[in-house]
Amino acid sequence: MNNNLFDKIPENFFSVLSRKYKSVYALALLTLYETLKTYKVSIKKTDYLNMLTSRISDSMSLFSVALDRLDDKDDEKIESAADVNEELTPSKISYIVKKLEKTGWIELEKDVKTNTEYIFLPSYSIKMIELLNSLSSDVSFYLPLVHQTYSELKLEDEKEDEFMFRAVLNARKNADELELNVTLLHHSICVFGHKLTTIFSPNEALHQHFDNFQTEITDKIYHPMKTFDSLNLYALPTIKILTRWMDDDRLINKMVMQARADSQFAGKSHSEIVGFIITNIRDTIDVYRRLQKSFDEIDKTNAEYTAAVQKKVNYLSSSDKTIIGKIKSILVRAAKEIKNNPDKDYDEMEFLQQMGDTISIYQQGYIDQDSLTPPFKRSVKEEFEPESLPDPFSGDMDFDDLGLEELNKYGPESVDNFMSKAFGKKNEITTGDIDFQDFDDFILFILAEVRAELQISFYKMERVKEQEEIIKQGFRLPNFVFTRKELLHV
Repeated sequence: MNNNLFDKIPENFFSVLSRKYKSVYALALLTLYETLKTYKVSIKKTDYLNMLTSRISDSMSLFSVALDRLDDKDDEKIESAADVNEELTPSKISYIVKKLEKTGWIELEKDVKTNTEYIFLPSYSIKMIELLNSLSSDVSFYLPLVHQTYSELKLEDEKEDEFMFRAVLNARKNADELELNVTLLHHSICVFGHKLTTIFSPNEALHQHFDNFQTEITDKIYHPMKTFDSLNLYALPTIKILTRWMDDDRLINKMVMQARADSQFAGKSHSEIVGFIITNIRDTIDVYRRLQKSFDEIDKTNAEYTAAVQKKVNYLSSSDKTIIGKIKSILVRAAKEIKNNPDKDYDEMEFLQQMGDTISIYQQGYIDQDSLTPPFKRSVKEEFEPESLPDPFSGDMDFDDLGLEELNKYGPESVDNFMSKAFGKKNEITTGDIDFQDFDDFILFILAEVRAELQISFYKMERVKEQEEIIKQGFRLPNFVFTRKELLHV
């Protein structure tokens, strides 16, 4: 197998995405993708130029051909670039198109009969532009690979027609893609969990969870895999069908006859084709069995991440007035300062300088009745019990009781009481219906959302798509509909 990528694509293919004006070239490539979808096989250069002009004309005032040429390598310079008029937008756009041609993204061909230039895209260019469009798009759809595989195999199991062999190949392909999706899901949850360690604001932690993790991971991938494309629902029936086919010589021979119609298996013996079919069926079964165990681990990781978000928000929202709390706040601020300025030395960071100027360290000593009168003399320190200081936690409530009271303040019972009060005699409420008396109520509201997401509450929660956020008492809150699981009859 040839592993040299640049035997298949031009040497400078990626250079347009590593230049000073890479965002302009990226927009040009995304516009090219839209042009490809619109005009299909006949893309006139003029049509692409018109669409490109409408998309990036506003950015051309900041685009400089002279500065862009500084990023050129010797073999990607455009001979006519010196003739580009920096004052004219069409001239700059023509330069961009020539750069895409020079680096191998497009091919230009002129029709000698009509003198019209057409744009053609190599296969590697189309694949890469599709990837760029997918990465930049906010719209994505989950493909139900588990249900699709089961449905196709179930249909062929009933009909036993000429597509059984293709069904086995499709099942194998879908299994590989499904395994990759499950792996990506696990990694994505772990990445969001790691990001929590660099967050120092409760609002930032909530933004990451509800606006990023919820929309990018939970809604698009995790929820579909747990509901309509669940491995728990379709994995076992799929394995049973494939196992039955593998043990049935009649069906195996039938699939061998279907495989012989494919040129890929021309000249191969009967036993070789049987081995190929059996291997694909076994590999597919193995993947489904592995994924059932893998998803148990994903469920555990997701629960740990959600619990970590709750703890992080609780920690960052609490206001600790003790000396230890103040020291923690200083250290958190110092850590944030270091994180945001990785290129600076500690001596260059203003906060760390202030921290060093205001926090003093003293050597411990003692005085006695002879310390203030002469003659002064050095003596060996005598061991004695130092004067005790008043205990700040002494009184009717000890430290354990204080911690228990703080824990109960935001415990499950407090959260349920808060939501019960919000529901009143209603079976359904929205975020706007909840009355917030103080900051503690906002924290209880956040914990109520977490308990609903973990499905350990007496109500369920669903986001309002028509109005995803509302402003309430100066806070921007996600707009949810909360519904009792057991409806009241009033």
